Amino acid sequence: MKIMLIGSSGAGKSTFSRQLSELTGFPVLHLDRVWHNTDYSLEATEYFRLVQKEFIENNMDCIIDGNYSATMDIRLENADMIVWLKINRVKAIGRVIRRSLKSRLVGHNRSDMSTNFVERFDKEYWKFMKFIWNFPKVNELRIQAMINDFDKNDQVIIVKNHNDKDKVISLLK
Repeated sequence: MKIMLIGSSGAGKSTFSRQLSELTGFPVLHLDRVWHNTDYSLEATEYFRLVQKEFIENNMDCIIDGNYSATMDIRLENADMIVWLKINRVKAIGRVIRRSLKSRLVGHNRSDMSTNFVERFDKEYWKFMKFIWNFPKVNELRIQAMINDFDKNDQVIIVKNHNDKDKVISLLK
């Protein structure tokens, strides 16, 4: 079974993917770890696509955590289950700020993130906050359209709370 986790930054994709991996034993590919270990060039995008394709080909059962709409076609084509985490954008921003502060002040490294990535409270960071704030209006429609294009609506499980997470866990036990 190939499981795809999507949702805004701060929705809890990485945390939930680790929980699902512990439950199932499936390997996890954290897309943030791969992407933020590149130079973000055109060649990096091709490499990013290749890593995902190889991971899917080499693992009959796996979990992939991350959005990255430019490469979502690879994951949608192969997904048996799409777990879409939808949380309040204020909560998502709060989580992102908290993990950024934790990283900055305590030196906590996220296991789902490249060790080369350093969050800075600069103009780019505030653009990122705007991206999260606008995610429900801007990105959710685009993601839904991609899911429709791949005729995968019956494989989507919307997760908005802990009860919904428990339902996903029950399906995988």
